[in-house]
Amino acid sequence: MNRKELNEIRNHFNPEAKYFTMDRVLTAFIDSQRTVRGVCLRDASLISSPESQILYETMKKVLNVNLGKQSSELPFRNHAYSEDGAQACLSTLLASELKKEDVALQFLGRLAETVDSDAPYAVLMAYCQYNPPRKNKMDELETDFTDQVFRYIVCALCPIAKTEGTLVYNQFDDEILRQENPNAVISKAPADGFFFPVFSDRATDVHHVLYYTKTPNTPNENLIDAFLECDVETTVEEDQADMKEVLGSLLGDDLTYETVTAVNEKLNEIVAKNKTDDSPTEVTGRILHRMLAEAGVPEEKLVDTEKVFEEHVESTLKPERLVASKTVIKTPEIVVNVKNSAKDKVRLDKINGRHCMVIELDEALIEVNGYDLKVPGVLDPDAQTPWGE
Repeated sequence: MNRKELNEIRNHFNPEAKYFTMDRVLTAFIDSQRTVRGVCLRDASLISSPESQILYETMKKVLNVNLGKQSSELPFRNHAYSEDGAQACLSTLLASELKKEDVALQFLGRLAETVDSDAPYAVLMAYCQYNPPRKNKMDELETDFTDQVFRYIVCALCPIAKTEGTLVYNQFDDEILRQENPNAVISKAPADGFFFPVFSDRATDVHHVLYYTKTPNTPNENLIDAFLECDVETTVEEDQADMKEVLGSLLGDDLTYETVTAVNEKLNEIVAKNKTDDSPTEVTGRILHRMLAEAGVPEEKLVDTEKVFEEHVESTLKPERLVASKTVIKTPEIVVNVKNSAKDKVRLDKINGRHCMVIELDEALIEVNGYDLKVPGVLDPDAQTPWGE
């Protein structure tokens, strides 16, 4: 399932979408003692508009198109296909169309038992149907349909918090007073979620599940491993650390500002291409070798690239996890954020024996703490620099 296919599902996850219907909704509460409570199965068409809108908005967050970071397509392990396995459980739930309470309770019981959580959470789930229209040679949606209706479930696990007392204005008594709220508030931002089956080659794929997490560096490993029966991926932070190890071991002191920013530019190009490619590109030792060569690193420094990569990386790295949205330069006292489009306006140099960062300015006007300031005029070449000795 690539980003283009996930984006197609997400764009049609809308009550106004003509190729899509949300048929049934399941809501439930799992308390801190792992007890399932408040189970409710309903026809989506009978839910009031204000509540329905919140359900749509919350579950749509699970269909996050940031594949490789917040969303990951995971294959089921072999045991998941057994009678008591995760894939079998989800397939039974899907086949029930969220119409059978006993099937829903079995799913919720498994979830409560296997997901280790000391905090209560809400389960919001929907059974949906999408009738994929055909695409023409220009990759545009046609008006006629494919032969297969894509049926799926999307599930959001939302944290619950009890609000503290607040000050409110009582219009009847014309006074401000404290009011307690005994109800638990369900967050509109899911902590985790999943989407099953996945939409690959614009068709149903029951051998994978899409896992979503709000926090890429702290995924819910228990949900992935014990409940979904999938292998836990490395975190974004771990992948970035692996990449740093590879570049550090390979180039050492020859790793320059220009090399780092050039590699990031190449990663950006791969990420942009992956948005539409059926087979997304991942970073291997060979691809890293090519990126570094294109960044101007001498070939003699790259002889062991694939070997060093294999020593530090288990298999491959997802470029979406490695790419930086901006260039950040840090010293103990200074942090400079540079847009990637302006990376060439910065250079590191040694001037009058001192290590310097030189920033090229398009205009002699900058802003400091909200104040517009003019940059001093160019010094005479023979004049003493401000930091001269």
